[in-house]
Amino acid sequence: MKKRLNLSLLIGMLVFLNFQELRAQAASSRIIGAPSLQSGGSQICARPSFNSFSVIASLSLGGPFDGGNQFILELSDENGSFDNPANIQELARANGPNNGTMTTQEILFENFAVPENSNSDNFRLRVRSSSPEVIGAISTDPLPVHFFNDDFQIILNDFEDVIFCNVSSFNKTLSVRIEDGSGNSVNPDNFEWEWLKDGAIIVGESQSKLDVTEQGTYFARVPLGACQFFFSAFGGAGRSNNIGVSITDVASVVIETPAPDFSFCPNEVKILNSSLVDTRFKYQWIKNGEPIEGAVTSSITLPDNDFGGEYTLRIAISEDCSNLETPPVTIINEGSSITEPLPENLILLPSQTFTLQITTDAPEGSNVKWFVETALQSQGPLVGTTSSFDAQFVGKYRVEIEATDTCNSILFSETELFAPTGFEIKIGTKDENVCDAETFTLELLELLGETVAGLKIPLTQEQFAFFDFEWFKDGVSTGETTTSINVDRSDENAAYVLRADLRTGEFTNISSDPLIIALSGGITIQADPPVLTEGGTITLSVPQNDAHTYQWFRKVDGEDVLLEGQTNNTLEINENGEYSVKITTQICSLTISINVGGGGISEIIPNIVTPNSDGINDNWLLPASLFNQQDVEVTIYTSRGQVDFTSASYQNNWPLENSKSLGKDPIYYYIITKNNSVVRKGSITVMR
Repeated sequence: MKKRLNLSLLIGMLVFLNFQELRAQAASSRIIGAPSLQSGGSQICARPSFNSFSVIASLSLGGPFDGGNQFILELSDENGSFDNPANIQELARANGPNNGTMTTQEILFENFAVPENSNSDNFRLRVRSSSPEVIGAISTDPLPVHFFNDDFQIILNDFEDVIFCNVSSFNKTLSVRIEDGSGNSVNPDNFEWEWLKDGAIIVGESQSKLDVTEQGTYFARVPLGACQFFFSAFGGAGRSNNIGVSITDVASVVIETPAPDFSFCPNEVKILNSSLVDTRFKYQWIKNGEPIEGAVTSSITLPDNDFGGEYTLRIAISEDCSNLETPPVTIINEGSSITEPLPENLILLPSQTFTLQITTDAPEGSNVKWFVETALQSQGPLVGTTSSFDAQFVGKYRVEIEATDTCNSILFSETELFAPTGFEIKIGTKDENVCDAETFTLELLELLGETVAGLKIPLTQEQFAFFDFEWFKDGVSTGETTTSINVDRSDENAAYVLRADLRTGEFTNISSDPLIIALSGGITIQADPPVLTEGGTITLSVPQNDAHTYQWFRKVDGEDVLLEGQTNNTLEINENGEYSVKITTQICSLTISINVGGGGISEIIPNIVTPNSDGINDNWLLPASLFNQQDVEVTIYTSRGQVDFTSASYQNNWPLENSKSLGKDPIYYYIITKNNSVVRKGSITVMR
């Protein structure tokens, strides 16, 4: 009886095992079809703002899978191969369907993201089950998968066209730079590049710089395969601006005029033009060797007064063709001019008679008229080269000259005199470099008259004589009664004030704002602590002084970039680099710098390598405290948890020399131990 029970039990177990085997065989016989995009598209073009895709695959009829089975969507290597497991990336998992069925079912992978280092037209997809393992069909056609940050702006040659002047050959290096959405610099060498000339790809050029020797239209782009058009259409992402490279013959550039010649009467329209006109160029008109303020276009209209002289035009065509000057032309004034006109606005002090005067080259005997508002006050023949009028009242004044020249020129000049409602005194030093000076001079820089309309009009030097002045230091008179006073470094933190009284008594005790003698010479930036560690910060500081203002800068690509909002005497940083602070006082300003990391050991461990053999970030480099140390062990894992590299006395030579996976995975993880205790761990991104 006992033997019969044992036999029955054995038969039952065999039946159960056979059933399980048959069940597994039934599941294993099911066919997983080639996956395809649920949307029906033929490519995946991902960006930070949209990286969500869905794939569907068919599952043939057959028995059920194990209860814990999952379907895994896998991405091949960039060449479409699944041969090397180390290069296969898992995209998503689905839990069903696991039940047996007599009809075809569907496996749906919803809203998965593709890796950010994806950039190939030749990826393929497949689905496999975990229990039992069934490897599905590979997608029939290659699937382009590209990820690009469409927030990046690619800038070629700083948007400047390249124009050479009067050369037969040239060699120019074009380079790209990248800014993210916040204006921060992104290393362009982290990307592969494609260069195009006149719309055609330049074969063999894949760096961020290009030497050009031919004229044409150039631009650079990150090669994004089948997604190139998508990203280009999507705000021009992935490509730079166009740059024209050309040669211009500027030997014949001259100044032209629509008039018959360069001789004019004052009342004629006087236009000078450049024979070379291009909105890309920068222009500057020059008269008698001095640039004319505001005359920066290819054309200029001369004024009615004082327009005679020698004119040239300076043209900056490009960086490679700048400061080109035309041959000079002499403009002849066939009439006359007022060569020294009236000041625009003036303050008339109480009891003052203001002598208004103009200088002219009109012929003697020309009729001169002086008006107040519209009323004629005086007229008579011009004697010599000047005419003057004593103004005793506020109002608008005008002088007119009916010149007896060949043009019968009518010349005029106008000004307005205002009564003061108050005064403002500004004091300081005219020398800008006194921060380190032992002695310097404080001066009356401006005495402004205020009008009822709110205008502030500088008084003339001659009008200072209508006032009595006195200097005060910390509220006590110094006894100095001129418009300047000598100060030395021992007066640090003293407050100086200049007071004035109008001698006629209408305005007294006019005071400047206190000027505190705060010198910033000899100050250095202190760093605490002196070395930046990973995850740590350093506080940069200069001595606090309420009379100082502070602006902090960081050097980026050779230029000082203002750190917005950093206006204290301290700055907290978490990155190595060159920093500076501009300290401004009421009398001077000084900029001092410090290079953080340049003089000490940076303990920052990099989390990105670019093993493209360009000599930059090719290997994962540890700081000196962890490099080549016998008691320090480094272990690097693949994203699947497999050991890719392990060693003591690490020699900064992974992944180019000793990566089991050849460094082809996008993500790795590391653990660093010292004396068997974990001191650092994190991830490494491999960018090619």
